[in-house]
Amino acid sequence: MSSPRRQDSNDLEALLATLRALRLRHMAEELPGLLEEAQKDGWGQIDLIGEVFRREELRKRQRRFERNLKASGLSERYGLEHFNFEIGRDHGLDPQVVRDLAGCEFVRARRNLILAGRVGTGKTFLGRTLGAEALKRGYKVYSFNTAALVELLYSKRSSFQFGKLYARIRDVDLLLLDDLAYLPYAPEKVEFLFSLVVDRHELKTGSVIVTSNTDVTEWWQFFPSKAMGMAFSDRLLDGAQGIRLTGESIRHPRNVSKPNAQPIPPANAQGTGQAAPQQ
Repeated sequence: MSSPRRQDSNDLEALLATLRALRLRHMAEELPGLLEEAQKDGWGQIDLIGEVFRREELRKRQRRFERNLKASGLSERYGLEHFNFEIGRDHGLDPQVVRDLAGCEFVRARRNLILAGRVGTGKTFLGRTLGAEALKRGYKVYSFNTAALVELLYSKRSSFQFGKLYARIRDVDLLLLDDLAYLPYAPEKVEFLFSLVVDRHELKTGSVIVTSNTDVTEWWQFFPSKAMGMAFSDRLLDGAQGIRLTGESIRHPRNVSKPNAQPIPPANAQGTGQAAPQQ
């Protein structure tokens, strides 16, 4: 007859095999140590089960964050911890405004944000900082140079991938359009960007952050017709918050120490998201 210890060992091995079959490899690796810790510290059954699943949820959240970061077009060098508030203040940014935006209420409310100003005033860095903060909160984010996005959509127009690519960008929680209205758009290409912005507005799928060196009243000049340009602008500006950055270019030499890059940790809050677009 098997001893109780032998039976317990067999039961544990069977449980570990089941966890591996369910592709819960990390849970299987940690469970023996957790059982010892629970016995040593007198955990109850609910405490033990709760800790097992808490660790698994943290792992899944981290893996989801890493996938979203890779797909976003951003990197670990962005985030509020890397934002230089002194330089921001030099360009007319109130630190509290930046911190409030970093809370991503505008993303939750599906409002757009327009960052305007001269070249080198930090619009792109601010936009990407807010994108990184949205990623931490579980939102899906895609960041594009606007001209590059126009070329991407146009290049895929006849591909079987186009519908899936278009839908993923259309439905993403936060879309960053950098350098909007920088150069005139070709008529046959810009219609895809126009449709994307119109669809996001009408379907209320998510927020857009726009950075632009051009005043919003002049955006229409970069489109094939004034009617298209004005319709495009109306959708982006509807209910949007605007911030104008001022001052000298950030690229001028100055004595500013650069912070060391650290990974962006995911926050506890979670948002919605879709699969990354295949480019």
